[in-house]
Amino acid sequence: MSQITLRLRADLQSTLSGSTPSRSILDASKIRLEEWVQLSSAEIERFELNSQTGPVSIGDLFDVSVQSDVSMPRLIFADCMRLVSGIGFQHKLGEIVCESNVGDHAGSCMQGGRIVVHGNAGNHLGSPIGARNVGMNGGQLIVHGSAGDDAGHRMRRGELWIGGDAGKRLATWQVAGTIGVAGNVGPNIAYGMRRGTLIFGQSPTLDANRFSTPIPLQSAFVSLVGKNSSASWLTPAFLQSLRVCRGDRQIDGRGEIWTP
Repeated sequence: MSQITLRLRADLQSTLSGSTPSRSILDASKIRLEEWVQLSSAEIERFELNSQTGPVSIGDLFDVSVQSDVSMPRLIFADCMRLVSGIGFQHKLGEIVCESNVGDHAGSCMQGGRIVVHGNAGNHLGSPIGARNVGMNGGQLIVHGSAGDDAGHRMRRGELWIGGDAGKRLATWQVAGTIGVAGNVGPNIAYGMRRGTLIFGQSPTLDANRFSTPIPLQSAFVSLVGKNSSASWLTPAFLQSLRVCRGDRQIDGRGEIWTP
């Protein structure tokens, strides 16, 4: 197994000359950890990504180091990736660690493995890209900071944990899986939610026409979440205080929303 570390040679905005400030100037969605672990550092350096200025080689942007004989495949982004989109697209094997902020579409269409962001994430966290109709479909996606709009859109399986706040339209058209948000959440929560579980650290504003009145939560799943989750805010005392409502009732949805 290999651990691959990418460290920026210089600021992305200045390196990709000719580009203008935006939410994303580099697309990392072509990176597949399960393929990269078979490559040498020289082969990774020659790997090309799309940018606002055209194709660019990994070696032109990053210093690449490869460590062998680790317990599982791991890819580490050692610097701020705020202007990089698509990190962890269709990720399925091993762990991706981002040591600072990431851009839009992190963990989009994720299938397995684990992604950890030690910072904030942009919009569309764990959501589909383009015409795809399935978002996160497995694995564990952890953001220690906050996330932008449309996180967990069309989620089908897996776990998504956000340690800060989340923006608008969280968990729209969620089919299954678990999403937890420790902080505050924007409007239009769980529109079209069919199944799955949302867990909130702060009481959200829910549309009474779409969700039932909260009642005390009694579920064996609560203890499992407390034991297996990577969310430190899910303390035993907090879990015992939870209430639950169901929805989206306008589409006969049976999802559960847990609130304090």
